[in-house]
Amino acid sequence: MNKKLVSHAITTARTIVLAVGLICVSIALADNKSDALKQRILAQSQSIGPDDYAFTRTVQSEQTSNGKTEQHVNVEKFDPTKSGDARWTLVSVDGAPPSADALSRYKNDSAKRRVPGYYRLAKYFGTPAAASTDSRGRTVFHFDSLPKDTAIVFDSDVSANTAAEVSVTEANGTPFAEHVHLTVRPMRLKLIMKLEHYESTARYRLGPEGKPLLVEHTADMTGSGLGQEGRVHMVVTYSDYRAVRN
Repeated sequence: MNKKLVSHAITTARTIVLAVGLICVSIALADNKSDALKQRILAQSQSIGPDDYAFTRTVQSEQTSNGKTEQHVNVEKFDPTKSGDARWTLVSVDGAPPSADALSRYKNDSAKRRVPGYYRLAKYFGTPAAASTDSRGRTVFHFDSLPKDTAIVFDSDVSANTAAEVSVTEANGTPFAEHVHLTVRPMRLKLIMKLEHYESTARYRLGPEGKPLLVEHTADMTGSGLGQEGRVHMVVTYSDYRAVRN
């Protein structure tokens, strides 16, 4: 074989080996960076608890069933310095003071009312996830399913059937999960209802104490049961945050 051809082949092979090595190093560095960021978000969410803040929650809902649409706006307050049922207060229903029946139903549901907040991401980030980068340069963590009791729809645990995408951004030098998007695969709930579609998005911002606060949560779902089909659209906003624990 021609010596020049042999030399060229050897040089080409070395170049390919070097390029593959550099690619492997780049992938390893990227994996290490995303793993470090994942651990940082985990520690951040673990440092926050459900009783850190009092807040006001406004729930706007639009529900359509068999061609009939109902719209409602409820305003609630949460105060973790109070005890028992008094932690949650129903302030108004459709712009008016709640009736005695509405207050009674609200009180009866208090035991299963979950406190929303950034702290709930700790369960997500304690499980395996893939990572990518979106068009804005944010790291996005992808969870194929969620741990038990982290995603509840109509009082049913749909966590194992729920995928999550969590987009991480940075503000004032602090990385935090800015958007959390959940998608539930079609499934049956309590044997009598079929959930056809469910997706939701939660949006967070950094508060004055440097901790992420839930700003808005939107959800859309469609399903059927007992011979009826329905659709629900909800927009939940959070305001009047007051730190009660550092």
